[in-house]
Amino acid sequence: MKSNSDFLQKHLKFKPDEVSLKPLKAQVGGHVYMKILNDQYVCKPLNERELQFYQNIPKNLADHVPAFQGTLVVGNREETGKERRGSSSSRGSSREYLVLENLTKDYKKPCVLDLKMGTRMYGDFATDSKRKSQRKKSTKSTSAKLGVRFCGSQRFSVSNNSFEMFDKYVGRNADETELRKLLEQFFTHGCSLRKDVINNVLGEICRMKKSLLDLEEYRFYSSSILIIYEGLIKEEKCASYNFSDAENSMDCDVFEMEAGEPNNFNVEKCRKEELPSSAVQMKIIDFANASFPSMDCDQSMHEGPDRGFLMGLDNLYEILESLL
Repeated sequence: MKSNSDFLQKHLKFKPDEVSLKPLKAQVGGHVYMKILNDQYVCKPLNERELQFYQNIPKNLADHVPAFQGTLVVGNREETGKERRGSSSSRGSSREYLVLENLTKDYKKPCVLDLKMGTRMYGDFATDSKRKSQRKKSTKSTSAKLGVRFCGSQRFSVSNNSFEMFDKYVGRNADETELRKLLEQFFTHGCSLRKDVINNVLGEICRMKKSLLDLEEYRFYSSSILIIYEGLIKEEKCASYNFSDAENSMDCDVFEMEAGEPNNFNVEKCRKEELPSSAVQMKIIDFANASFPSMDCDQSMHEGPDRGFLMGLDNLYEILESLL
């Protein structure tokens, strides 16, 4: 039987005493708990379907998902095999993880937004009871109507010098008006809307939509998009954002923004502003329920791109643009 050290060294080429797993503090959504490996990578409990997805990512999608680094076994292979077969004798003795890039690594105060995308939240393999429960959740939230649902956020409060967080349960009962308010709050600092960040997000939406339109038969059921921007603003930028020292922006009822009607989504009119001071990342995450052409285990194949996900991008674009 090989030791834990043997497998840690084999999978990621770290010395046993160099491996450190900590909780991922920036996790705002999802139902599995992720960890940080050596402050460089994110470790997510391994799901076989999600692993297959990352191993078969098409080139035009690679820029829109976290970079896949491999897998990590904490424990030994024999015990891991027992766990996969459901043996109770291997309780907690080993764990397998997907190892992904840490999207928040280069941010000092990462503001993170998790948005559940699409109108359908269950995979092709789901049981009848799972399908029924997920349809109910979609109908009660904005998923069925808009194809996008708030699934959690953390935002750095300038006035409080701390993070403010909302969990996924806030979004499950939010209507269209409340979703707009949640998005408005996430992109606000000290009662001032971060229009520079929103402009960059609009550009990312355009690029993502263009890539997804070319993906025939792919379905991103229950996947999310993760939006990240820097919450710590350089001192020379503070004046232009009119920060309030006395009022928490989450409690602010007045937002300084221009009134305007949302325009129709158009890839050709994508916004080009990309300011170095407001670098934004937007990635698709969570593929445990995904369906794609190379998966022989799926009984049903799909035609065309994922229209539910694309509808969510369209509506997100319109909501954000209406804030400017």
